Amino acid sequence: MDLSLSSFFPLPPSEVFSTLVEELSRALGGVRLTLEPKKGGRLLETSPKGAPREVAKILEWDPGEGIVFEWHPPEWARRSPTTVRVQLVPERGGTRVTIEHRGFGEDLLTEKGEELVGWFASEVASTLFQATSPDRLADWVTDRQARRPSGRASREAYRDPIYHRPNFAALLEGLKLTKEDDLLEVGCGGGAFLHDALQSGCRAAGIDHSLDLLHVAEEQNQEAISEERLTLVRSEADQVPFEAARFTCAVMTGVLGFLPNAPETFREIFRTLRPGGRLAVFDGSKAMRGTPAAPEPIASRVHWYNDREMAALAKGAGFTEVRVEHPDLRKFAKLSGVPEEAFELFKGRACQLLWAVKPLKPVSRPRSARPAPRSSRRARARAPVRARR
Repeated sequence: MDLSLSSFFPLPPSEVFSTLVEELSRALGGVRLTLEPKKGGRLLETSPKGAPREVAKILEWDPGEGIVFEWHPPEWARRSPTTVRVQLVPERGGTRVTIEHRGFGEDLLTEKGEELVGWFASEVASTLFQATSPDRLADWVTDRQARRPSGRASREAYRDPIYHRPNFAALLEGLKLTKEDDLLEVGCGGGAFLHDALQSGCRAAGIDHSLDLLHVAEEQNQEAISEERLTLVRSEADQVPFEAARFTCAVMTGVLGFLPNAPETFREIFRTLRPGGRLAVFDGSKAMRGTPAAPEPIASRVHWYNDREMAALAKGAGFTEVRVEHPDLRKFAKLSGVPEEAFELFKGRACQLLWAVKPLKPVSRPRSARPAPRSSRRARARAPVRARR
């Protein structure tokens, strides 16, 4: 059997090649396959029960032109290795990429080849249909650009997020950080806000679930990291990996609408703040939906909180002195170098800014309002779900 996949990209071969290798390496790593990107390199498969096993060897490695793999047969198959060829051919306006695997699976054929047809339908064709379905594609775009940013374009965008800098300015104006502060940023992205905040002389820590953006944050804040004033950790927002009562203030900006478990995130921030600690959360209101700041399909995958819901999250976690503002950020947009035609995105009703304080003394709450202990929540999560009759 011969397998072939072809697609055209409006980019030069050199750019397609480097991006293809980077993204393929990342995707393979998610399914326990490791690519050594060089001539003579290998494709290794890691088994939970054993050492890495060589799946293929790279016979040819020509940047901008292609790659040739010698694909090893499984141990139980009595046949010779096959060839996987990745070819990049310049076409008018771009590059055509073709991946071919010739002679694949011949030893699996029955008399009529039903097993091979079944494998092709369930493992190849169904994957293609799934990947190109509207919802799956929209989820991928949302993750790639906003919810879990990755790739070169996202790294560059979050290295200097000019359209986020007005938000940063409003937060810093309100926080008035000093060298006595210890700041937590949940969803720190490429570290641009941390870089600005650290100019105050404060200490800080940032968490994010995007490894790509954490690398950018490290690059942008090398000096503070070397001075041991900044700690960066890969983590989910509802699992803040720091001890209780460590920080004097905490920030989230452009994160709230993507949180899968917002109440637990607020509780975790509350836990890690000292008594009297301040929380600032910036987000776009529903007025941003469908604008260049929140285009589709991303806008349909954001939870748009109103003021009451936003305040309820903070109060439910135990914060007091809770208020939600709608600041006009156009003055900050002008100072940040945002193009004048985009100033309308920073008008008051488009922006939500929550301020809250952790009380100096514990505030008693009705028993029904208190979150269950962590162990109890985990036990409930493990309990089987009973079907309703």
